[in-house]
Amino acid sequence: MNLNQTASSYLIYIKAERQYSPETLVKYTDCLRSWIYPVLGEKQVEHLSRMDTVILRDLMSKRQMSISRQYSVVMSLKLLLGFARDVLRVRLGIDPSEIPLPKRPRPQVETLTNEEIEKVLDAIQTNTFAGLRLRTLVEVLISTGMRISEALSLDRKPFEQGARELDILGKGGKRRTVFFSERALTWIRMFLGRRADEHPALFITTGAPPRRLSRYDISKYFIDLRRRAGIEKKLTPHIFRHTFCTNLLRNGVDIAFIKQLAGHESIDTTERYYLGVDLPAIREKLAAHFNDGFVRPAA
Repeated sequence: MNLNQTASSYLIYIKAERQYSPETLVKYTDCLRSWIYPVLGEKQVEHLSRMDTVILRDLMSKRQMSISRQYSVVMSLKLLLGFARDVLRVRLGIDPSEIPLPKRPRPQVETLTNEEIEKVLDAIQTNTFAGLRLRTLVEVLISTGMRISEALSLDRKPFEQGARELDILGKGGKRRTVFFSERALTWIRMFLGRRADEHPALFITTGAPPRRLSRYDISKYFIDLRRRAGIEKKLTPHIFRHTFCTNLLRNGVDIAFIKQLAGHESIDTTERYYLGVDLPAIREKLAAHFNDGFVRPAA
C-alpha cells in the first residue's frame, strides 16, 4: 500500500471514528494534498525511511515555507504513519516518534484588558436579533474559553432544560466539560426568548429558513465590532479564549485546571501538565474566579 492509499483510509478514519471537526479535516487534507501526496505519495508506506522525511523538510525549506506550515505538514505525516502502524497494522520501517517536529517560536498571545472588554460589550447593540445574538456569543466565549467552532456547534436544547455545564467535542475529537457563568446563561435565555424558530442550533442565521451559524458568517460582525468599540487590537473570537485562559492564570488558577478547561492536548500549550484533575475541583475553582459573568484579570 502506498502513502496515497494509506492517506485516503486515514481521512475516512479521522472523520468517521475520531470525529474530527470539519476545520481539522480541511487542515489535514490540505497538508496531505499539498505536500505529502506529491513528494511521498507513491512510496510504499512500509518502505518509508527517515531520509524521506529529511527530503520533505528540505523541499519545504527551499520553498521558504513558514515553520508553522512545516510543523503542520510533518505532524500530519506522523499521525498518518501512526494510523498505518496502529490501525492498519503495517510494519513500518520508521518509528513515527523518531520524526522530529520543527521548533515553532512561542506565539505572541494577545488578550483584552478590563477596559477593552467593557468597550466591546458596550458597543454591541442588543435591541436587534443580530445584536443580541452577538452579545450572547461574546458572553459564551469570554466566560467559557471555548473555541469559536465549539461555541457554534452548541444546541439550544440543553439550555432549555437548564444545563449549566456541557460535555463538548473539541479539537482533535477530544471531549471535555465546559462551564457557563450565570451571566452567560442569562444572555442565552434572553436570546432564546427572542427565537420564533425550531432550529436545534443555539446560534442561527437571520435568513429564512434559518441555519446554524458558521465561523465564516461572523467575521464581518467582529470586524465591525472592533471599529465601533475603538479597539486597536485585532478583535477575533479567539482573543476571548486567550483572555479567559490568561486571566485564570493571573488569578492563580493551577495550570492543570486551565489545561482541562481549554481542552489543550500537549504540555507545549499550557507549559506544564498535571494528571488527576476532577470535575468537582474544577467547578469550585471556576466559581471562585467568576466576576460579573467572566473571568477578570487579578487586581
